[in-house]
Amino acid sequence: MAKTNPEIDLNALAEEQSEKPAKKKKNKRKMDPVSKVILVISIIVFLGSGGYLVYKYFGEPLLEQMELASYKKDYHSEEPSTADNGVWNNEEQEKEEERLSDGTLASFKTIRELNSDVVGWINVPNTLVDYPVVQSKDNYFYLKHNVNKEYNGSGCPFLDYRNSVKPDSDTRSLIIYGHHRRNGTMFAQLTNYNDVDFYKENPVIRFDTVYERGEWIVFSNFRATTSWATGTPFNYIRTEFKDDADFLKFVDEIKKRSLITTPVDVRGDDQILLLSTCSYEKNNWRMIIAARRVRKGENKIDVSSAVKAAHPLMP
Repeated sequence: MAKTNPEIDLNALAEEQSEKPAKKKKNKRKMDPVSKVILVISIIVFLGSGGYLVYKYFGEPLLEQMELASYKKDYHSEEPSTADNGVWNNEEQEKEEERLSDGTLASFKTIRELNSDVVGWINVPNTLVDYPVVQSKDNYFYLKHNVNKEYNGSGCPFLDYRNSVKPDSDTRSLIIYGHHRRNGTMFAQLTNYNDVDFYKENPVIRFDTVYERGEWIVFSNFRATTSWATGTPFNYIRTEFKDDADFLKFVDEIKKRSLITTPVDVRGDDQILLLSTCSYEKNNWRMIIAARRVRKGENKIDVSSAVKAAHPLMP
């Protein structure tokens, strides 16, 4: 005898499925006043720290550039000669510029009224390196002070206190120091010279002193250390030499260390310029870009043969 299926009470089933268990009340813990204060302070510190970093990396450099803009306009910075991979023939007569009673160029008048420590202006093409250069009685003050003499972690590019830019000076090696800022400002973009193609396109930099304008052609990009722990220190900040032979020996040491091999020669009667900044490759390393002054009446220099050095002498 076949079993009959019991009749399903659909209404009862629907009623049963629709019943939901009662929600458990969450046990909300109220935050005590001390914890609230700590939380608020933590949020403020977090936002403040973030805002400070944004300012240091973006705001501060922007303000610096805006402040320098007016002085650049008065300075009338000229673009360095970089066409055709070399130096333009500079035999044409130099433009006679207005000078002040002390013999300095009138184009520096405005910025020297701001700070009489200004001794020149450095410009490296296709980089952010476009700054006034100052000089103090030591090599420390402008590490942490800007051109206004205000405390600033970026400092300001400064000339070695032992150097002189006066026309009658016999200084053979001018040294300009600048910070390597991680935000790309100051001398950070000198690392572009690690690229041979960049060098070929931008071999000439401009360093005008308050007395005369000048072009300088790069002949070496080398590394040095200030600590025996990371290599053999090389005294690249020499400013005095016994004679031409001593000077040329010094130049040879610079060339042996260069990461690029260039066709630029240096003679005993030449003047050189060293741009020095920190190198983050190793602790206490320095990156130095070395250039010699373009000679009067010198023809265009072809640097297309420049190559990466096979075995540069490293610290």
